[in-house]
Amino acid sequence: MAAENDKKGSSKDELLDWFTVSYRSIYAVAATIVLVAGAGAWWFFASRTSRPPTVEETPAPTQTSARFVNIEGSVQVKFSGTLQWVSADRGVVLNKSDLVRTGSGSSAEVRFFDGTVFQIRPDSLVTIEETSEDPRSRQRRVAARIQSGEVNFQAPSRSIPGTTTISTPTVRTEASAESAGNIAVQESGDSGIRMFKGNARAESKTGEAVTLEANTAVRVDAAGKVGPKVVLPGVAGLLAPPHQADISYPDPSRATTLLAWRAVPGAVAYHVRLDFSSAFARPMVDRSDWKPTSMEVRGLEAGTYFWEVAAIDKDGQTGNFGEFSRFTISGGGAASPGAPPLLKVEPLSPQRNIVQVKGMTERGATVTINGQAVDVREDGAFNEFVTLGKGEQTVVIRSTGSSGKVAELRRSVRITD
Repeated sequence: MAAENDKKGSSKDELLDWFTVSYRSIYAVAATIVLVAGAGAWWFFASRTSRPPTVEETPAPTQTSARFVNIEGSVQVKFSGTLQWVSADRGVVLNKSDLVRTGSGSSAEVRFFDGTVFQIRPDSLVTIEETSEDPRSRQRRVAARIQSGEVNFQAPSRSIPGTTTISTPTVRTEASAESAGNIAVQESGDSGIRMFKGNARAESKTGEAVTLEANTAVRVDAAGKVGPKVVLPGVAGLLAPPHQADISYPDPSRATTLLAWRAVPGAVAYHVRLDFSSAFARPMVDRSDWKPTSMEVRGLEAGTYFWEVAAIDKDGQTGNFGEFSRFTISGGGAASPGAPPLLKVEPLSPQRNIVQVKGMTERGATVTINGQAVDVREDGAFNEFVTLGKGEQTVVIRSTGSSGKVAELRRSVRITD
C-alpha cells in the first residue's frame, strides 16, 4: 500500500516537473524572441538615424562662350592654361579665364552669349572672368576684368535674369539691363567710369559704393577712394554731312569737306574723330581741343568715312560720342552733279556788338556762321544772333547741300560799341 502510494506520488511529481520544464522553455523562447525583435528594431532605427542625410547635388553652371564680331589691327588671345599669345580671328571662341590684348591702333568687339557687347579699345588687356548660365534658374552671368586700357560696354535687355560685371584693379561695376558706358584704367592706376545709358552700381576695393545714373561719371583712385559723382555734358547732334551722304567732287584731293554739329550747352571744347572704320582705332583726325562747332577737312581721298563728336566741359569731362555718322566721297575728274544750294541772307543790322543773321537755304542743307553750326528749320530758314568784337568785322555764312556742294556769302559790318 505504501509502495503504491509512493508510485502515485512519484507520478504526480514527474508530471509537475514536466509542466515546470515546459513553462520555463516557453518563457525562455518568448524572451529570446523579444530580445531578437528588440535587437532588430534597434539596429533598424539606429542604422536609419546614423545614415548621413541625402544631399541633392546642385548642378554646376553651364559654361558658355563669347566671340569676336569685329577685329581691327593686332589683337591677340591667350587661352586659359596656356602661355602663348595667338592672333585673334572671328573663329576664336572665348571662355572663362581667357585673356584678350589689343595693340596700338587696334581694337576688338566681343559679343557674349547673352548679348552683352564689349568694345575693347587700343592698348588694352582684358580677362574674361565669367560667361555661364545656371541650368536651374537660367541666371546668366557675364564678367570681365580690365587690367589696363579701356572698354566700351553695352548690356542687353533681359527677359531672362542675368548680370554684366566689369572690374578693374580698384573697382567692380555691375551694369543694369539695357545700359551702356565706358570704363578705363589710367596709367596712374585710377579707374574712370562713365555711364551713358541705364545705371550701374560700383564698389571700390575699399568697400565704398556709388550708384551711377545715365550721363554721370565717377573716378576711383589707385587706393580705392571714390571721388565725387559728376554730370557729363550732353551729346552733340551731327549735322553735316548727313548720315550716309554721297559727296562727289571733281577732284577730291583739292576739295574741302565740312563737318558740322550742334552746340552742346556747357561745352567748352569738342573731341572730333574721323576714321575709315567705325571702330575709330586709328583716326586720321583726332582732336580733343576743338572749340568751334564745325571743322573743315581738306583733301580727303575717295572712299567711305566715319566721324563722331563728343562734348567736353570746363572740368575736362568728356561726354558720350553718341551715334557716329557715315559718308562717302567719290570723284575722278567727273563734274559734280547739281549746283550749290540756294543761300539768301537779309541785310545785317548790328545792335551794339550783336548781329542778327537771318536767311534761307535749301531743305536738308547745313549752315555755319563764322564756322559755328546753326539750327536750320525744315523749310531751310535760319535765324541766329552772333556776338562780334569791336571794329570792322566780316561775317561768313556757308551752306552745304546734301550733295556736298557749298554756297558762301560774306557780309561786312562795323561794330562801334
